[in-house]
Amino acid sequence: MVWGVPAGFLESRSLLADGELPLWDRYGHAGSPFLGQAETMLGDPLQMIVILGRGAAGAWDLKFLAAKFLFCAGFGLLVFRLLASLPVASLFAALAAYCGAFFYIYNHPVFFPFCYSPWILLSAIELLELNSDRYLRWGVAWLLANFACFNGGHVEVAVVLIGGLNLAALAHALTSCRRAREWAVVLGRMAAATALFLGLTAPVWMAFLASLPGAFSMHSAVRVFQLEPPSLVGLFDDLFYYFLLPKDALQSLAPGCSLLVLAGCLLSVIRWRALRGMRFFWVNTAAVVFWGACAFGGVPARVLEAVPLLNRVGHNFVDFSYLLILHLTIQCAYGFKAFAAETQLKRAAVELLWTLLGFGALVVWYRLSYHTRPLLWRYFLGAEGGALGALLLHAYLKQRRPRISIAGWTGVVALAFLAQFRFGMYNLGDENLMTVPGPRMVLDAPSPAVDRIKKESADPFRVVGWDQNFLGDYATVYGLEDIRSCAPLTSGSFMDLVVNSPGINLTYGWIIKVADPVAAQPLLNLLNVKYFLAPPGVGLEAGLDYRLTDRSDFGVLENLNVWPRAFFTDRVTPVASTGEFIQRLWANSKKPFAALAPAEIARQPGLQKLVAGTNAAVSAATHYHLRPNSTAFDLHAPAAGLACLTENQAPDFMATVNGHPATILTVNQTFKGVYLDQPGDYHIEFTYRPRHWVLACAFFWTALVVTAALVAGSFRRAKRRETSEPVPT
Repeated sequence: MVWGVPAGFLESRSLLADGELPLWDRYGHAGSPFLGQAETMLGDPLQMIVILGRGAAGAWDLKFLAAKFLFCAGFGLLVFRLLASLPVASLFAALAAYCGAFFYIYNHPVFFPFCYSPWILLSAIELLELNSDRYLRWGVAWLLANFACFNGGHVEVAVVLIGGLNLAALAHALTSCRRAREWAVVLGRMAAATALFLGLTAPVWMAFLASLPGAFSMHSAVRVFQLEPPSLVGLFDDLFYYFLLPKDALQSLAPGCSLLVLAGCLLSVIRWRALRGMRFFWVNTAAVVFWGACAFGGVPARVLEAVPLLNRVGHNFVDFSYLLILHLTIQCAYGFKAFAAETQLKRAAVELLWTLLGFGALVVWYRLSYHTRPLLWRYFLGAEGGALGALLLHAYLKQRRPRISIAGWTGVVALAFLAQFRFGMYNLGDENLMTVPGPRMVLDAPSPAVDRIKKESADPFRVVGWDQNFLGDYATVYGLEDIRSCAPLTSGSFMDLVVNSPGINLTYGWIIKVADPVAAQPLLNLLNVKYFLAPPGVGLEAGLDYRLTDRSDFGVLENLNVWPRAFFTDRVTPVASTGEFIQRLWANSKKPFAALAPAEIARQPGLQKLVAGTNAAVSAATHYHLRPNSTAFDLHAPAAGLACLTENQAPDFMATVNGHPATILTVNQTFKGVYLDQPGDYHIEFTYRPRHWVLACAFFWTALVVTAALVAGSFRRAKRRETSEPVPT
């Protein structure tokens, strides 16, 4: 709600109304890169549902349902490819809908990269299959799956999934190679596919890398967190994680799968001899061990700290858990397949007893290691009883008859459901155990206060909400610009200015909160914040420089000293530091001024003439033209001076003055300006393009053309093969 939903509205507005690909986000933090966040979902094919649906809740519902359908279908096909068993594949296609990870991410953007992940592994295995004559078609599917996952909305998890699953497929393919030529073919296919993938995603990752230098982020420091080994049981039911947290915790530590998956995994260990001839079983087992070691401390943290970018995520154990859940569920399928071949009920019962003891050992280890809140023993015993009961009933029915009746299958499914029932979404139930959604909301419900302030102001302005009003980026939904945001990357100089100003706090270490609008008013003046949106019952003391203008759904306080978004001044002030600028702002907050670092003044010789004098001539801009990636306005300059725009500076902006390129200066610590060397009327425009944007687009179009050629070649080859086959007589 604080990022994904607003991003959907921004994308829909930009593409459908303005006809531009949104590269810049003017709605939060006084402007920041948008595409370069790598969290926008713009490259996700399913995001078109949201864009065409103009961000509505119903469109999001369709996208979530379509993504989960793809996950179920992809997982079923993957299991069929690995185990060559239609019944087991059908079973896992159905069970996939109740994957425990969805309970943890039911309304988080990581939902979508996770849903594409089975297709990554499936298509990679087929792409690298030496005996396949359809590897080109699967190569295109591989590109689509990896492209969608990378752009799905949570790039940190996406990179882990893409890297881990492709590594597993590559290991599987290489273990089948007997000659150097086969090794070369496998590695060549993966290298070519990777090159095309990097080309198709170049606009995103190149824009991201261009946005990193000097940016503020919660991930600036090297931080690697891992879980302790005794919490391993939480990987199979995240309630074990949840009970480690304080009673008022809203979410568990990390996602899990289910106790049914635990039963299948333990059976795969017990029956490893029956599975030893399956190459991917060993690859998958190795993946479980390795990624489990990364998440639970088997791989030392200092090793992960040496991996660029990954070492700054912090919540590594969460990201590795998604990969683990996929591999564990595949491992579970191997265990079920081996167990289904058992013909002796007594031996099956003994194996299930060992499985129960394995679960018990994990719980005992957990309980001896932690002092937790009371566990829900009835739930855990019921869930594990259902998991083992389903398997035991299946073995019993198989021993009695070769084919299981419909009534028998109903009993098996009902017992299996007990192990997973809480991972669905229901209208009723214990909210401590289940996800109980409320009624669907109108995401852009009418707001009389918002409608009024939009009508009152012809010139651009910003708003800020009190406490959780328009939390995160939600002002974007209504087309309002805010100074707050939860964007992963933003201007470091902007955050330095804001967090060091009186009246401002940071919540969660990165979200701006205006704790005292009176103390913060000089900063709000500078930032073009015209309206403060408080609860309807807000009071206003006499003598303050605010005016109460509305008490409908918001109590709207109008800032009477707000600066214009853009203005002209014929005087500049040298300021050497953020602290010095804040002091000057608090001493001179009611009239716009321009302060520049001495180095900036030295860059433009004409500015040195503007330093002397105190009575500055200031005039506001007119005729604004705000587009997704540019801001234009008109100015009348009575003398040589500086045109200032209170939108964040970035190295990748271009400026034109009356159609001619101009040098952009950093004004007031973090904003933009251009020097005007003579009086006159000016039309000034600032346009954002990420660094190396033309090159990134060239990579994209080249990769797209090559991919299209491969698709065409694949179909031509298939058609020739069909026509060359002998006609049966």
